[in-house]
Amino acid sequence: MKRIASSWVALLLFTAAPFAQAANVWTVTATGSGGVCTANSTTDPNCTLDAAIYTAANGDTVRFASNVQGQTICGTYPNGTYQNTPPSVSIDGAPNGVKLDSCGAGPIFAFDSGTLALSHLTLQNSPNDAIYNSGANVTVDSCTFAGNSASGSAPNGGAVAQVGGSVFIINSTFAGNSASGNGGAIYASGNVVISNSTISANHAPIGGGIGGYGFTIMSSIVAGNSATTSSPDVYGFSSAVSLGYNIVGNSSGSGLTATAGDQFGVDPLLAATGLTNNGGATQTVALQSLSPARSGGNCAGNASNPAIPAVTLDQRGYTRTSAGAIGCSVGAFDLTSIFYNGFE
Repeated sequence: MKRIASSWVALLLFTAAPFAQAANVWTVTATGSGGVCTANSTTDPNCTLDAAIYTAANGDTVRFASNVQGQTICGTYPNGTYQNTPPSVSIDGAPNGVKLDSCGAGPIFAFDSGTLALSHLTLQNSPNDAIYNSGANVTVDSCTFAGNSASGSAPNGGAVAQVGGSVFIINSTFAGNSASGNGGAIYASGNVVISNSTISANHAPIGGGIGGYGFTIMSSIVAGNSATTSSPDVYGFSSAVSLGYNIVGNSSGSGLTATAGDQFGVDPLLAATGLTNNGGATQTVALQSLSPARSGGNCAGNASNPAIPAVTLDQRGYTRTSAGAIGCSVGAFDLTSIFYNGFE
């Protein structure tokens, strides 16, 4: 069964910040910049992503027309006068996904307030973080981060750098990101929650996959990353918490205490093909048929942490085995059968 949905993101978006007005939908019809958008129209001749974001009001949703699905859009958001007053929006690339590329600039998203919800998107090739969050509430669902980096005066968190606010990540994949400081894929400084996600093939001097403090992980794979100094997969210098059912390839320096279902020092047997098209709106990293991630995860959510909801689908939008319960696959890719590329 195949279905793309991210209702939990919408729930977080609208419960975290109630809005007085009815939400509008802005449909992106062009891949350039500038342009003009009309609320709730799907036929604007030149509604671009930046125009949609800058025209939207709090609580609005941005979607993409069929001609933009599967395409690459260059840009960074927000910018100019919106740098300090971004709207609280949800941006959804379903059903076929959209690639957001900084095209040499970056970060792709820089929010310092409000709420940002991203789903079914690929964020790629930013030389200055894909997401730099200094005060917003950011949720990421069913997204892929690839080829992003961090260096210079902001050397931490190649894909996601959280220096304020909060970041909630679920059903997402981080591969091929790097940082010159701490956290090749993700840097946390106080309030980052990661569940049912896969973090592999990232690099940093310290904390090749995840670095920082104040982060929580559950039912996620953090393995096959690298570091030149220490802690190739996870570096947590304080307040790093495992809620169980994780596979961490190398837990040295992680600061994590193993709890129920955790597999530390274990090879998750990720597919040798790495990040590739396994179906769905974004590329993922598949599991080998004998992976210990199979049936080792928790999709029931966590009652003590509402940022971790129950999940019934994996990143591709495929129904998870033991959906919404213990016994699904660890990570973003659910191994529903040995023949995972067919009969879905």
